[in-house]
Amino acid sequence: MKYAFFILNLYCLTLFSQVGPPDLRCLQVLPNGNVTLTWIPPSDPGGLFDSYDIFSSINSSGPFVIVGTVTSINTTTFTHSTSNSTLASVYYYVRTNYNPGGTSISAPSDTLRTIFLNLINTAGAPDVKLVYNNVHQPSLPSTPGAFSIAREYPSATWSSLATTNALNYADTISVCSASLNYQVTLPDNSGCISASNIQGGTFSDNKSPNQPYIDSISVMPNGNVVLAWHIPRDLDIVKYIIVKNISSTFTDIDSVIGRNNTVYTFTTNEANSNAVQIYTYAVDSCGNPGSYDILPTTMFLKATYDKCAYKTSLNWNAYVNIPKGILEYRIYASVNGSPFLKIGSTTQTNFTVDNVPPNKNVCYFVRVVNTPQTITASSNRTCIFSVQVPASNFVYIKKASVKDKYSAEVTVYLDTTATSQGVDIYRSTDGVNFDAITFLPYSGAAHFYYLDEKLETNEKSYYYKAVVRDSCGNSRTYSNIAKTILLKVKGDEENIFTNHLDWNDYLGFAGGVSGYNIYRVINDVQSATPVASTGPMVNNYTDNLEDEAPNGSKIEYLIEGIEGLGNPYGFMESTKSNTVAVYMEGKIFVPTAFAPHGKNRIWLPVTHFVDKSEYTVTVFNRWGNKIFETHDDTKGWDGSGYGNDVYVYLITYKNARGEYKELKGSVLLME
Repeated sequence: MKYAFFILNLYCLTLFSQVGPPDLRCLQVLPNGNVTLTWIPPSDPGGLFDSYDIFSSINSSGPFVIVGTVTSINTTTFTHSTSNSTLASVYYYVRTNYNPGGTSISAPSDTLRTIFLNLINTAGAPDVKLVYNNVHQPSLPSTPGAFSIAREYPSATWSSLATTNALNYADTISVCSASLNYQVTLPDNSGCISASNIQGGTFSDNKSPNQPYIDSISVMPNGNVVLAWHIPRDLDIVKYIIVKNISSTFTDIDSVIGRNNTVYTFTTNEANSNAVQIYTYAVDSCGNPGSYDILPTTMFLKATYDKCAYKTSLNWNAYVNIPKGILEYRIYASVNGSPFLKIGSTTQTNFTVDNVPPNKNVCYFVRVVNTPQTITASSNRTCIFSVQVPASNFVYIKKASVKDKYSAEVTVYLDTTATSQGVDIYRSTDGVNFDAITFLPYSGAAHFYYLDEKLETNEKSYYYKAVVRDSCGNSRTYSNIAKTILLKVKGDEENIFTNHLDWNDYLGFAGGVSGYNIYRVINDVQSATPVASTGPMVNNYTDNLEDEAPNGSKIEYLIEGIEGLGNPYGFMESTKSNTVAVYMEGKIFVPTAFAPHGKNRIWLPVTHFVDKSEYTVTVFNRWGNKIFETHDDTKGWDGSGYGNDVYVYLITYKNARGEYKELKGSVLLME
């Protein structure tokens, strides 16, 4: 019973099991034209395999014929002896025969097509075009889709040219004349490789090599010119010819040997005197000359210095055809051999350098930069000496002195060894912020005088300085600073005859201040000698006017500053302050009686701080008749011709402020 059941199961398994076709993966065309097929065996758990039948056709639509049989399931390759694969693609598929006697047949495998390589070389064309097909359309899932292109050159030496997904490839001919063979392969991820037929022939290089693409042309610090370029794609370049524009004639001047040598140095300093135009073209191993890029030219930089404006004008020719375009030109400068520093940039072909340091050797160069900032090229280096016109070695304010309440005098001493346009006079009230107030033209004389008017000398001190304009009109030489003396006077509340004087230090004497003199001015007459003097560090004085009370109504003070020894120009000057008036109240003491024959024989009013120029004393009798008059404060009435009586007087005068006053009263004349 058990045996019968086993026979039944075996019968059913045989009846319902089948073996699939092998997984055809690769077709390799051998050098002799035969084709080797490679597959992966199918699964056969029931051991039903009998054989493989290999079918072939030269057309994709058939008819297909059996070209071989393989009787072992573990055999994974078969080589078909044929020459058709050298003429066109050949199509293959494989079927499995199974069950006893091969009575059952599987479905066919994928139909694969041998890779057929065809070469197209048009007469005079610079390359060979390789055209080929895939083994299956669409590509098998097991193939990565990338074809490998190989070339045989020289004989028996194969090298890889490229890997591509495309069904064509162009190989540039880079030999003069040679036999070249090509083959295309397509790997499968199972490990086998499909290969095309080998196709070849004798080919010649009839084209000129590509032009070297200029990277940059630059001038070195020593004046040499460096030309650099990119390597053209042509592999058979043997040298580059260097050509120079000489008087509008392009002349070969040198060569650079070797395809990978792409730099040439033109070892002259010609680029320091004019723009240099050189270019290069390639020559291949067949002697074919190539074309050239546009003619590159060095930037020739010229510098012009303006000694009056302290400016350098830079000009240069435009840099042409820098890869990716020009971002900017950068300007560099070096002073007296110091390292070059960037001082500016522009997109123009000119640049002005302001505030050039005077009397220096200044050198410049320009560097062009492309937009990605990956390529630069430099101009020649050009230098100037920033000479300045001569200027006066010194200008000196001898003194600044107050002339009156509205003006001050400034005297200036100038070095005349260099011609100048003249001197600017500046004024300030704080010693910091100065304003130009006048210009004194140069006449050849060393001494200048200026009267500064519309001032308030009784309210503030004024600072002065002088600046020389050189022959270009530039401010060059600066003087010392001078400051006028401001005098202030304050009365004493407890003593009407006492005044307190204060003043500031005078500034400006090259010999310093040796001291100050204090002067009184009474009735517009300055005393011949100072009433007092102080040392250089004393700026105050207290004055008593009691002795001056009878002398007049107009009392003023002024200070005189005296220069000390040691002035390098040999001067010893003095300067005056403002004049300050003090207003003393006029007072008159009138006797009430006198006796012409007694002790007080003269009636004489006594005056204090009264203006004597407009002083009048008149005496009247009781009937109103004028009996005495005088304008002299020293002349009194002696009463002659008149007897005992009471008389009336009238005194008119002007006080220190200019106010007119009257004083009336009576006087008794006693015999």
